[in-house]
Amino acid sequence: MVHMLVFMGSLLLAFGSTILFADACKKKLTEIGIPSVYSKGMIFFYSIITAGALYGVWYGITEGYSFGSFMLALFFSLITGLGISLGLHRHDTHRSFKAHSVILFVLSVGAWMGGMRKATWVSNHELHHAKEDTAHDPHTPYLFNKDGDWWGFVYSHIGWMLVPRPYLETLKKTDTSKIPFIQTEQYLFLPCLILGFIIPAALFGWEGLWISFLRMFYVLHITFSINSAGHLFGVRLQGKSLSRNGTWIGALFTMIGERYHANHHADQRCAFLGWRWFDVDAGKWLLIALGKLGLVWEVKYPKHIPPSHDNFPLAA
Repeated sequence: MVHMLVFMGSLLLAFGSTILFADACKKKLTEIGIPSVYSKGMIFFYSIITAGALYGVWYGITEGYSFGSFMLALFFSLITGLGISLGLHRHDTHRSFKAHSVILFVLSVGAWMGGMRKATWVSNHELHHAKEDTAHDPHTPYLFNKDGDWWGFVYSHIGWMLVPRPYLETLKKTDTSKIPFIQTEQYLFLPCLILGFIIPAALFGWEGLWISFLRMFYVLHITFSINSAGHLFGVRLQGKSLSRNGTWIGALFTMIGERYHANHHADQRCAFLGWRWFDVDAGKWLLIALGKLGLVWEVKYPKHIPPSHDNFPLAA
């Protein structure tokens, strides 16, 4: 009975807080004369994940999670993170390397398991680069204040997806037909997303299910943080964009390398986000390993560092 009450409370808290937050963002946009709409699908999806994560915390406190379920959740976090970072970001958007179709399909599955759709992700990211930190950037933290503020932070983190601006669609120029497996997405997105919960639940029962919600919540917010923290907190590269590189601790939490955001904006085609060999960038390390196997090629290195440089001893 207690578990049921906590579960219902988690649903109410998640849906209530998300709807109130979306409403606040819409009002804030109205104040500065920007039309927006509620994304009912995103509000529902995010609320469900948040509710599951809230209950997952309760389950962990009362029942506990085994080492096996924790390690599986960590593995799925890495797989979905690489699907987003290597697949959607570095390959589909920036074409920073070429790969065997099997590798591209595995990365696609990882992105779908992480709740990301190719067409919307790529088009939003291309517009982000084209209109970086201007009023037309889909998720700039400088929308309400030219110096950035907390409203800008929370809007760039999650608000822009809950309350999108329809006029931005007219600015997008993405040729979605060139995105690998884009036609497959309509059939496999939902099954892959659900599979990310079914596999852990089949292996570990209820704890596998609830820790999967925690895993999804973590991956979503790590992804969102690149838009918010990645443009407000950290170190800029001299003469480059407003994007920032984070500390090694932040890079360790993201694992996949995306916290080196200033590097990325300085050299968008580069396949390595962490330019130094010891920078925490699992995507870079995987590309090096796959390159040795001949499964990836034409990897774009940083402009100022040739492949044989000491910064990349494994890539020579």
